[in-house]
Amino acid sequence: MTGRHHILSKAIVSFFLLLTGGTSASDRQPILIDTDIGTGIDDAFALGLAFGSYELDVRGITTVGDDTHNRAMMMCRFLTVTGRRHTRVAAGAKPQSSRPITDQQKYYYHPDPIFNRTTKPEKQSAVEFLFARLKQQSGQVTVAALGPLTNLARLIETHGDATKLIRRIVLLEKNISLDVVAARKVLSSRVPLLVISEAASSNLQLDDARVTRVFSPGTPLTRQVETMYQMWDRHQPPLGEAFAVALCIDEQLARIERQAITVDDQGKLTKVAGSESNARVVTSVEPGEFANWYVTRMSSLVAPKDAPSRVIQDNTMPHRVHVAEDFDNDIERFWWMSGKPETELLPAGSKRACRGVLTHDFDDLLMQSRQMYSAVIFNPVPGPPMGRNTRLRFRYWLKGTDTIRVQIYSLTNGYHRQLVVKGLPQEKWQLATVDMTQARRPDGTGGPLGENERIDDIQFYIDPNAQILIDDVLLYDAGGKDQRQPFPRRILFTGIFDTGKQGQHWPGDFVLVPDAGNFWRAVQSVENPETGKPWIRLGLRGLRRVGPKTAVSFRYQVKGAKAIQVQLLNSKSGEVQTAMATELEPNRWSGKTVEFATTELTAIDELRFILPKDATLLLDDVLIFERAE
Repeated sequence: MTGRHHILSKAIVSFFLLLTGGTSASDRQPILIDTDIGTGIDDAFALGLAFGSYELDVRGITTVGDDTHNRAMMMCRFLTVTGRRHTRVAAGAKPQSSRPITDQQKYYYHPDPIFNRTTKPEKQSAVEFLFARLKQQSGQVTVAALGPLTNLARLIETHGDATKLIRRIVLLEKNISLDVVAARKVLSSRVPLLVISEAASSNLQLDDARVTRVFSPGTPLTRQVETMYQMWDRHQPPLGEAFAVALCIDEQLARIERQAITVDDQGKLTKVAGSESNARVVTSVEPGEFANWYVTRMSSLVAPKDAPSRVIQDNTMPHRVHVAEDFDNDIERFWWMSGKPETELLPAGSKRACRGVLTHDFDDLLMQSRQMYSAVIFNPVPGPPMGRNTRLRFRYWLKGTDTIRVQIYSLTNGYHRQLVVKGLPQEKWQLATVDMTQARRPDGTGGPLGENERIDDIQFYIDPNAQILIDDVLLYDAGGKDQRQPFPRRILFTGIFDTGKQGQHWPGDFVLVPDAGNFWRAVQSVENPETGKPWIRLGLRGLRRVGPKTAVSFRYQVKGAKAIQVQLLNSKSGEVQTAMATELEPNRWSGKTVEFATTELTAIDELRFILPKDATLLLDDVLIFERAE
């Protein structure tokens, strides 16, 4: 395999992992972007890539070059219209290098920024903004310099310790001549530098056919890049700045050498013989291969409504159940945010379902928040973290439409993801499972739900003139290929303890232990003052209906016991059912399931684990469920 084909293969693998959920929330690279947007079109294509790439976490934007305020307002329009109001913008202070805004000035002279329809730039200068953001994530943040180095030189000059806060600066040789003095300060700063030589970037561009593919998704993000491209009104847009952003994702897109370099009076890089290297320099990249990489990535940002998902089959026991809601009782009713109880038109075995009512879309960033839908929405307090293979299982009844939009909010990232399912049967209860790793933001960005990512509202939307009923909602991590146990018939309670407060969300007698669970947190046994023996008493927050073939599964770490009692209890009636968990494996995380003959119990509100004297139990991932027939 040749070197350049190896580079392309690595890039394809990286992109495949992104699409299939191989990048978790914790893997995202924080970056700050310093841009002279409005001069040329290259920065617009770079910003499209930055916001379209899930691997990158854009922590803020600063503007550089003449009239930094108007550039900042252009960025505010771009961010607001593409649903990224949370990304803040700061303008560089005067004086700035001579770098006029050209034909894209019209992007600023628009009702959105002029009549306060967008966010506003920060009151801080770019330098103070950069310094504050760098301190928040010391040593982790890459700065992508897409224009003159004026702001960065001023940052280094004003805050000497900033050099220790920056992970690296990615910059282009072609921009050095715009402020040679600033460039020399940056190159001598000892900040890790990745410099794209002019020879490497000069041939990076898009032809008309590739431009058409970039804009083909027609999402808010690609439309804004297209808007600025139309104002530029030329052909073959350059991709040098987009390449700088791409290197923040994957440096294997280029050939890189360590060099000792300086800047001559014309702003050209020159090698310094016999000196210690002060930068890594991109010496070459294959233009056609990078253009294809860029186009493939941008053209894949298809809106979920234009790429419907399918109902999948999943009949094996979940690895972990994050959320369970069957609407049968009022224990969690404060979670219900849209919908009303339904007691007549029900699936077999159900006591109550939830009927959709009119509401606007909860996504106020990328959807039309004033448009009305019929929806069932609830909030799974206290916002559990996800696993690697998130699935959503639910029962539904539809009339007047065959389409459901399923939407979920990320507390971690501050945005909604959705998927759309079409061609669904109407006027009969159906069971559906969807793969939530396929969900994306409405503009196709955002990447898949990642491991450890916390979620909030679970939402089902349909046409406002149609009807929807929802029941038996389960959000869970799939069991995997090795799982042989069937999916439960019904789930009564899930206890994962990773978030929420003891008492309010997790009542009972135990100690919540951080960073000690099978996943995040666990509960630990305490002494029962009445018996003197250790136990864990879990309150179920109210009475829950019990059916035949009830079982309790849990993950445990036990010391000093080979067997423990597991009890289902109705504290109102005093009725109790006991089973033994035997052959426990000591001193390591293991899993166990115990079976109950629940003929004497119709409802329970407590689950107890009773240990021998001097034993200790850590407990996680508790599930009370009815076995499948």
